[in-house]
Amino acid sequence: MKSKHKVPANNLPNTLPGPIVIGGVGGSGTRVLAEILRSLDIFIGNDLNESLDNLTYTLLFKRRRWFYRHCKSNAELSRGLGVLERTMISAGKLKVPDFLFLARAVLEMSAYGNNAERSGNGLWPFGRAFRMISLQKGIKPDCHGWGWKEPNSHLLIEAMITHFPSFKYIHCIRHGLDMAFSANQQQLFNWGPLFGIMPPTDPVRIPEASFRYWVESNRKAIALGEKIGGKHFLTVNFDDLCQNPRNGIQKIVDFLGIEPDSSLMGQLISLPRPAASTGRHKDRDISWVNSEDVAFLESMGFSL
Repeated sequence: MKSKHKVPANNLPNTLPGPIVIGGVGGSGTRVLAEILRSLDIFIGNDLNESLDNLTYTLLFKRRRWFYRHCKSNAELSRGLGVLERTMISAGKLKVPDFLFLARAVLEMSAYGNNAERSGNGLWPFGRAFRMISLQKGIKPDCHGWGWKEPNSHLLIEAMITHFPSFKYIHCIRHGLDMAFSANQQQLFNWGPLFGIMPPTDPVRIPEASFRYWVESNRKAIALGEKIGGKHFLTVNFDDLCQNPRNGIQKIVDFLGIEPDSSLMGQLISLPRPAASTGRHKDRDISWVNSEDVAFLESMGFSL
């Protein structure tokens, strides 16, 4: 496997190409993309859950109270990105301001959790912080890059543009109406108001609100992608990736500047698999869908 990039011996932040970041609405297929990065020897963190989410990112940024206060403050978001960066690729210790930022994150997460059900409260953030510090060994010199997968990362695209001059962001998107009927609606309930969508109190209304969130959050992410250009932003249609894996994988490796050999390419092509829930919207009532949102859905390569 060839790469245009080499990892410098000193492991200093901002000397590596990257980060390579994967985001999207929860349940959109981001785990497969994370598996692709790992197969390409791209370091995505030491503290991951079963979905390969980077839990350091979760601790630092998936704090609703804090994020609503600071979502428009590039300075504050950049502080958090600096902590994440140094934790992942620097072999040295965190700086004093980093520890202060981390301590506030731990205390707030311990009190309020990371979603409406207060998941991640209690001792969970203390375990994350311990792993951040104890596993801070620096990136391996044979890696082809570094980054992370955490679906909520699409909320920080603008901050990453400023903080990481050479970052690459991969935005994963699945059929919005299939996702509207998913049990995973954390982003709707966490961040809906940021996009003018109030989470419904009536469960019957959740699919409609979820689809509106899907439209507005993806619309914003893709608009930012058009602004920063194809060198930094790639949209991956997960449904299409599963149907045409060779073409989809080729676009991803071209975007990353990596040339896998034929054996590795075969492994990568075997990773995407259609979700069992693909097409589930066809058996549901979607009479609430409006024509404008259908137009956006179709512009993303999906049909009713």
